Amino acid sequence: MMETLALLFDGLAGAAAPQNLLAVFVGVLLGLAVGALPALGPAAGVAILLPAIVNLDPTVAIAGLAGVYYGAMYGGAVTSILIGVPGDSAAMMTVLDGYPMAKRGEAGRALGMAVYASFVGGLISLVLMTFLSAWVARAALAFGPAEMTALIVLALALVTVLGDEDALKGFLGLGLGLWVGMIGLDPMRGIPRFTFGSLHLLEGIDFTVVVVGMYGLGQMFAALNTTAGGGASRTEYSMASLMPRLSDFVVCRATLVWSSLIGFFVGVLPGAGATAATVFSYATAKRLSKTPGAFGKGAIEGVAAPEAANNAASYSAMIPLFTLGIPGSGTTAVMLGGLLMLGLEPGPRLFSQQPEFIWTLIGTFYVGNIALVFLTLILVPLLAALVFVRTSILFPIVVAVVFFGIYSIGYSVADVLFCMLFGVAGYLLTRLNYPMLPILLGVILGPLLERAIRRSLVISQGDVSIFWGSTIAAIVLACAAALLLYGVLGPLVRSRPDKAHGHV
Repeated sequence: MMETLALLFDGLAGAAAPQNLLAVFVGVLLGLAVGALPALGPAAGVAILLPAIVNLDPTVAIAGLAGVYYGAMYGGAVTSILIGVPGDSAAMMTVLDGYPMAKRGEAGRALGMAVYASFVGGLISLVLMTFLSAWVARAALAFGPAEMTALIVLALALVTVLGDEDALKGFLGLGLGLWVGMIGLDPMRGIPRFTFGSLHLLEGIDFTVVVVGMYGLGQMFAALNTTAGGGASRTEYSMASLMPRLSDFVVCRATLVWSSLIGFFVGVLPGAGATAATVFSYATAKRLSKTPGAFGKGAIEGVAAPEAANNAASYSAMIPLFTLGIPGSGTTAVMLGGLLMLGLEPGPRLFSQQPEFIWTLIGTFYVGNIALVFLTLILVPLLAALVFVRTSILFPIVVAVVFFGIYSIGYSVADVLFCMLFGVAGYLLTRLNYPMLPILLGVILGPLLERAIRRSLVISQGDVSIFWGSTIAAIVLACAAALLLYGVLGPLVRSRPDKAHGHV
């Protein structure tokens, strides 16, 4: 313990060097901008910056890349809350309650909570990372393909908890999302699936295209329809509504702790990532809330939970990267490439052979987490003032930024067309009262589920008992089965008293 604290203090002293502070400051600013731009996301931001770090000192270079990563996690809440367009898939859950809060004139309140939750989640994750890195990395090795399969099934089963009263529509939406996620080449045999002869679909449809299209453009089209009908009022906003509320911090204290812990432990699992962490944290917050019916309609806990979880996951995803050389997310996979470019070999020997690099880097994480709080709090009133911009001006600008971001993914006009198509689909499904969340989770987690299942069957030579042969997998699958039963039988049980009351 004392040795770890001494190393941490040495790392904080190294992080205070001017070049490291400058790298952190530039990185977090770029991260905030990248996170706020729809469709880019942290992985794209880190990848864009890679050519610029080749000739830099390794500590300065990785500190800058990491700043982009967790800065983008902060920035992802901006467009999610203000205009209902998630910056990336990890910000998807923030839209559920953040955007309704902005529409009723509480944009600053939601943004303030997002900043506070991000800081708390990051701080808890950093403390755990400092003292538990080696132990957590060893524990993560217990999660093989079978355990990851069970974990993803549990995440998808949580759709029944998060969904509306109509469980059937939730399951239909999940099936649609899983189908979209299967489009492209078979990952094992290389056979085209559901491509309809189109070369553009051979690599599948990037989940960012689907998320931004259905949640971004789709919700924007729905908002235009509401505005055209005269349902939106602009007189409800005031300067007080643009400021955070201290009382919210007290109300959400338990939610922040639980969500940070969930984000830390889910984020450290290779392949799970921040998106799964936000799903688990949101579901937990809803189940433990005294007012679960408020979720999805502008509950402050619905903003606090995913924001704390995704920032906690952004730091914990670096644990397997540094200790085992295994990237825990798409962004850390790009960072792995950066480490290799700089001549560093991630793994257990990195801590023993390069302790100054590792602990200085961890010190920059603490500095960056604090710097982001001040930067974003200063910008909250300015960002929240976007709610005053007329829809006729704001929406065309947002659409232009969205199309630019989508085009920059693969420099393909087809991606832009697909985004528009999913935008129309999102609008129609919203009008038909289909929940968007199950569809998007199917698209994002479906390919991960397929790969985990296939790897498990390859290991067991086709023996399906591998999925319940592991104690961890069996317990997680049992939880998923219980959730599914609750989703199917819960509405039936709740409807019986209503019917009995009707016959009286």
